Amino acid sequence: MQDPAQSARRERDAALAETASAAGACDTDSPSLQLEMQREMQREMQRQTALLRALFDPRPTCPPAAALGVDTTRLDWQAGLDAMRGNARSHAERALLAQFPTLLAMLGEAPMRALCVAYWRARPPRVGDLAGVGAEFPDYVGRLRRLRAWPWLRDSARLDWALWQLQYASAPRLDARHLQALATHDPARLRLRLAEGVALLDARWPVVSLWQLHRGAEPDSARLREALGEGPQCAWAWRGAEGTRCEPLGGAGRRWLRALQRGASVAAALRSAGPGWDFAAWLQRAVREGWLDGIEPCIA
Repeated sequence: MQDPAQSARRERDAALAETASAAGACDTDSPSLQLEMQREMQREMQRQTALLRALFDPRPTCPPAAALGVDTTRLDWQAGLDAMRGNARSHAERALLAQFPTLLAMLGEAPMRALCVAYWRARPPRVGDLAGVGAEFPDYVGRLRRLRAWPWLRDSARLDWALWQLQYASAPRLDARHLQALATHDPARLRLRLAEGVALLDARWPVVSLWQLHRGAEPDSARLREALGEGPQCAWAWRGAEGTRCEPLGGAGRRWLRALQRGASVAAALRSAGPGWDFAAWLQRAVREGWLDGIEPCIA
């Protein structure tokens, strides 16, 4: 079905084209033309915001804002809006299932779909990009009374979301010149810049063990009980050549990476990690896995 606001957009575009045509060969730096363009951009932003509210408002009879610029009393508008709402809800549900595979494996498909619908109604999207629809899903799951018997779900959702976001990270830019600086400069005056495609997540539950157990076939119940008794875990996740990967960190590794995230120098980060931390082994793996974006000077 055609977008019921499409005709309004066509009229708007025609009016804008007419304005530009009337301007003829006028300088595009003309203050009056710039002002008109700014106003048109503001109107378009208002229209898009109003359309999102109309689509995502959980009340099916909620009237759209006047900024849409369409006759909302027409039957084809309401029919089109209902169709778009159903389509948007379906797309959001599929996006959430893809973004939270661990929760899907834990809960099963039917309960997970019901949870997605409830989340959609309680937290309607604020933007049209469904890649970010699950941003508030972990906190929503953690606040639901009916899920309190499974308190690890929130942390598992947080890890799922962190892993999902890694796919949008830029590729690391580390090169030989950066590594050479480690051999020629004082470590107190250098810092390691972590790549965008990494994530460090502190959790109250053994999220890495649970994530690993739910990646394949249905996990053994005895192994699940054993995993839940492992206690809190710090998850280190990254996007590798073969997809996203994740592993638990010990205390020294966590302290080291937290120091790097704070922008500490190499020397200060080594002190944070403590004695026994094998920097050479970590650096070799970091280069191989793409954990570093660069090495740069810093103020000691």
